[in-house]
Amino acid sequence: MSRPRTLRRAAIASLVASVVLLAVVLPLVAPVVRASQEGRELGQPHVSAARAVASHVNVTINTSATPAFVPNAIHATSGQNLTITLVNNGTFNHTFTMSSNGTERFPQSWSPTQLSAYFSAHTPLVNVTMPAHSTTAVNLSVNSTMAGGHFEFVSLVPYQFQAGLYGFLNVTPPVSSHLTFYVNASDSLRFISDTLNASSVTAFPFEATVFFGTLGVLSHTFTLSPLPNYNLSSDNFTSFFTQHLPLVDIPVPLTAGSYTNGSFVITAPGYYEYICTVPGHFASGMYGFLYAGVATPSPPVPVVVSTAIVQSEILIGGGSLLGIGVVLAAAASITGRIPPPKPGEGHH
Repeated sequence: MSRPRTLRRAAIASLVASVVLLAVVLPLVAPVVRASQEGRELGQPHVSAARAVASHVNVTINTSATPAFVPNAIHATSGQNLTITLVNNGTFNHTFTMSSNGTERFPQSWSPTQLSAYFSAHTPLVNVTMPAHSTTAVNLSVNSTMAGGHFEFVSLVPYQFQAGLYGFLNVTPPVSSHLTFYVNASDSLRFISDTLNASSVTAFPFEATVFFGTLGVLSHTFTLSPLPNYNLSSDNFTSFFTQHLPLVDIPVPLTAGSYTNGSFVITAPGYYEYICTVPGHFASGMYGFLYAGVATPSPPVPVVVSTAIVQSEILIGGGSLLGIGVVLAAAASITGRIPPPKPGEGHH
């Protein structure tokens, strides 16, 4: 095989590899580019006015033969009037019974007798029967004393709660402002950014929305602790979130470069830890902190945060490979146009 042909084939292979690598790199960088286009650095919030709150909210909860309320979490703001339409598409009767205590959660280990005894001693906010194949509507005034509460609703039909027929009404107070953050997950088991800065917030509560994207292919979650100034551990986070509902629990989208989002309300200053609950990820370092109304800690070493360096090893490698391919292609082209000397030329 001649040298020009070898160089040309090498150049073609290099160019193909470069194109493939860049095709992989560009989707991975897309979340960072999008955040940059929004005009803010990763981890820094975009602050906007609080969203208007409707005076009346309608929600629908469905049940079927499967022991579950769908959805099993509904939301209201204090001061609203809430109409809940209960649709039972199944063949079993249920009840919709809501606790008046917004700070507790019923253990699923409770027997039907224990659960009924609780509601005999504590008058429920709502207690209606849901006959099979029926639709029932109930009205509830969400007053200011309910703000910040998580009010559990259950079915008191024996063993339906234990099988999973329960949910929560989450009540938030009127918010003062709305913040938007961008966070990305990487296959190196890190959040980018692992610090969300809401230290400038002075009025509580405020609402925040996190747009959660991925730079890789692994599954992740963005799961935010509801307790300020509390550090989770890899040993306790599963039981912790069983007892304390996360403020938000967002699964990462399946496609690199895309986003999903979730909103939540922060009612008190402090730092709030967020983790990935996929087994092994938190223990490997996949966690971060949202600082609300308190100063963010200074890093031990000055760090320059720039979206340009995210996945830098990939970008540099892709650029280098593309440059090599161009050089080889040029060399092959030039070499292919210079014929080799004929045997015997220059000799007498």
